Amino acid sequence: MLKSSRPRPHPPASRHLAACLACLAFAWGNGAHAEIYKFVDDSGHVTYTNMPRPGAKKLDLGPSRSSTATAETKTTKKRGASANPTPDYFPRVDPGTQRKRDDMRRQLLVEEMDSERRNLSAAQSAFTSGRRLPAAEQSRLMDSVRLHEKNIEMLNKELSHIR
Repeated sequence: MLKSSRPRPHPPASRHLAACLACLAFAWGNGAHAEIYKFVDDSGHVTYTNMPRPGAKKLDLGPSRSSTATAETKTTKKRGASANPTPDYFPRVDPGTQRKRDDMRRQLLVEEMDSERRNLSAAQSAFTSGRRLPAAEQSRLMDSVRLHEKNIEMLNKELSHIR
């Protein structure tokens, strides 16, 4: 098969631009802030980079979210508000709805706790009755007991955080 000597056309610039802008939006949205430069070469290809180069234009992306958040936190501390205020765009839930959600969550955690206690009891019984088993099997049974104990500990911790 013969290869063509014609240069392959580049994908549309809009795809490159969209990909670069998506990367920029992602970086900016995560609080990362760097100087960004836009460079257009002789054939019209656009390159975005954090490295300055001759002919590149520095883009002004505005203040970083982290510096804005720091300024807002300092202001709220002065007013006596909580250290982590809820953002304006965050959905609000009325106290009655939140209470219902907390009650449902508590009920699910209590049911899970009951199940883990039953599983722990069964694992302890299996470990006790397996004293004559090989060491590897005893180790597996003991690991099962520890797992259920840890699950119960974590469920208790989670239950203590519900209002």
